[in-house]
Amino acid sequence: FCSVLVADFALCSSRGWQGLIAYGCHSLVLVVDANSAQTLQVLERHKASVVKVRCTCVGCLYFPLKVLGLKLQSLTLGKIIVWDVATGAARCEIQEHSKPIQDMQWLWNQDASRDLLLAVHPPNYIVLWNADTGTKLWKKSYAENILSFSFDPFDPSHLALLTSEGIVFISDFSPSKAPASSGKKVYISSPHSSPSHNKLAAATGAKKALDKVKILISNEKPSAESVTLNDCLQLSYLPSKRNYMLLLYPREILILDLEVNQTVGVIAIERTGVPFIQVIPCFQRDGLFCLHENGCITLRVRRSNCITASPNEEPDPDPVQELVYDLRSQCDAIRVTKTVRPFSMVCCPVNENSAALIVSDGRVMIWELKSSISGRNVRNSSSSASPLYSPVSFCGIPVGAFQNKLPDLSLDSMIAGQGASAGEEFRSSFLQEVHLKFLLTGLLSGLPLPPFAIRMCPPLTTKNIKQYEPILAVGECFEKSIFSIKYKYSCYNSNILADMLHVFPSDHRGIEWISLSGFISFATSTPNNLGLVRNELQLVDLPTG
Repeated sequence: FCSVLVADFALCSSRGWQGLIAYGCHSLVLVVDANSAQTLQVLERHKASVVKVRCTCVGCLYFPLKVLGLKLQSLTLGKIIVWDVATGAARCEIQEHSKPIQDMQWLWNQDASRDLLLAVHPPNYIVLWNADTGTKLWKKSYAENILSFSFDPFDPSHLALLTSEGIVFISDFSPSKAPASSGKKVYISSPHSSPSHNKLAAATGAKKALDKVKILISNEKPSAESVTLNDCLQLSYLPSKRNYMLLLYPREILILDLEVNQTVGVIAIERTGVPFIQVIPCFQRDGLFCLHENGCITLRVRRSNCITASPNEEPDPDPVQELVYDLRSQCDAIRVTKTVRPFSMVCCPVNENSAALIVSDGRVMIWELKSSISGRNVRNSSSSASPLYSPVSFCGIPVGAFQNKLPDLSLDSMIAGQGASAGEEFRSSFLQEVHLKFLLTGLLSGLPLPPFAIRMCPPLTTKNIKQYEPILAVGECFEKSIFSIKYKYSCYNSNILADMLHVFPSDHRGIEWISLSGFISFATSTPNNLGLVRNELQLVDLPTG
């Protein structure tokens, strides 16, 4: 499943089919339950910062009655470690050399094995590994440096490699042997260096802007001044449309039609807008989850009706279906500082109605998408964008007589398909316009930078065995607050944040427990101009706060 971002603090993430989020922080890999926003497992074996994490589910397709096992793969400087999350043990270690790996992905779209892993080893190698045994199955080199890759979800034999100069399309990928050909290479002009990018802001309509960037795909290498893909952040096939691909730039998203070799959609950010970091395309509906530099997650859904030419415009002799993605919902941004910024985003691979944001300070923010009926008929909608419809049925089950809409089980049950508006126009009286919004349903707070004041509660005795709970109090010396962490001993050895108390306006100096339900915290303020300080001592009762 896709969602990996390399950052300064080596924080990356991935989300599995069992509702677990795995992300790397420094040399650790943390596994978080998305439903409860609690840490389930911490994996320690890496000697350097973890730069990529990938999740896979074992047995979810062929053994539905068997207890599922979650395998996780993380890599540091050239070393790949395959983890068994349930036991916290490393199943296999793989290392080709000491250079950091550019990209990796599990082969989920084949039946030979659930343990096959494709990795990009610098500068220009792709290697297929058996992650269960650590065996190298085959290795293939190419002429240019490979940055990342993406599989065609409609054809597992098609693979696209993003290089520093262009895109290499491979049509004979197979787990059994290395590709025989070197692939077909095409060149993409960068929006920032293309003359059409400078004219894009002056375009008065989406079609005029689209005409200026139609010639971005070419089989001939342009001049060195007008082409580069170094600022391309991501390449990905669209799982909702066959033969379509997106290229992510800091201020643009290009939608490519691989059949006609043209750019058929441009999502451009205004000059005052916040640049993109990451995009996750949806497969249930033609939508895009986009992460911006201010931590805002936006959902864009393809417009159902195409824009028609105005009466003053001449008809296009070579019409190409234009794709327009409208902004449908966005969550709140975070406060970005020098040390706090968004790193990565993951989307639920099953329901596609929730996303998790990983922040550099250790926070994991889980945003869930909710739908609401607008209360007016779709024909009377005055919105500039085409309206979204609530589905009239889901999995063959129609909306109940006493229901306004279907439950928010997935993105598929929240909004109807783009083809439904045109094909079911005669049923428009039954269709209702729906609006989407993000709600923060989970928050996992991480500890800031040390130093801390840490004290464990009094030990277990025969007298307090009935009411004893192992609680650890952590005082932040610079955040002026106290975390009470309750350890819950289970099969995952998980911990639960019991409470967060803001006690002093000064910096904490220490904590001392006086009972199982209370502790004394003392603090000292910074000296004033006369060298005097303010000493504070407070008794805190945990049950009442």
